[in-house]
Amino acid sequence: MAGFRTFNSAKVNQGTVAAVEVVDIAGYRRGSGVNINRRRAQLDKYDVAILSALATNNRLTTVEIAGLVHLSRTAVSRRLASLRNMNVLEDSAYVLNYEAIGFSVRAFVELSAASHMAAAVRTKLLLAPEVLSISVIVGDGRLSLDVIAVDMQHLHGFVDSLRDYGETSTKIIFADEKSRLTLIDRMRMLDEEITSRIARVQ
Repeated sequence: MAGFRTFNSAKVNQGTVAAVEVVDIAGYRRGSGVNINRRRAQLDKYDVAILSALATNNRLTTVEIAGLVHLSRTAVSRRLASLRNMNVLEDSAYVLNYEAIGFSVRAFVELSAASHMAAAVRTKLLLAPEVLSISVIVGDGRLSLDVIAVDMQHLHGFVDSLRDYGETSTKIIFADEKSRLTLIDRMRMLDEEITSRIARVQ
C-alpha cells in the first residue's frame, strides 16, 4: 500500500480544488494497520486550479487562466513561472498535431537492446527524426519508442534499421483519445479510493 497519496478538497470561490495537505499511506502490512504520515505539499489550491485548467485546455492565455482561478494576471504569471521552475509544468504547453503536417502513422516500437548498450542506443535514437520519446520498461529492460512516420513504408524502413540493436515489436496506433478528467477529478477519485482502502483495513 506504500506510496498512495490522498488530497482533501477545498473551495476557491466557485471552483473546487485540492487542498495543500497530502496524506501519505505507507508501512502497511496485513494485520498491522496503516501508518499515516502527513506532510505539506509544494502545491497549494491555486496551483492545482491552474494546472487543472491547463490540463483541460493547454492553450489558455494568462488572462483566461486568471479569470478561471480568480487571481490577477500577475499572480498567475508568477505561479506559472514557479511551476516551471519546479518542473511541474513544462516550458512548452502546446501539443503538435503531427498528422496535420504529413506524419500519418504513429506507433509504439519496443526494442530489446542489450543492457550494456541500452544507454548508448537511447542517446542515438533520440536524434532520429522519427522518435518522439523513449521509455525504459522496468523488469525486462526493453525500450519503448514513441514513433512517427510519413507512411507504412517509412515506418517499416525505420523499424528495419533497429534490427542491429535487438528484436523489435511494433504496435500501430489507429486512434489516440485523451482522458477528459481534470487534475481535480483525479485527486478527488484518488482521495475516495484511499479513504475506502483505509476503511477496509481498519
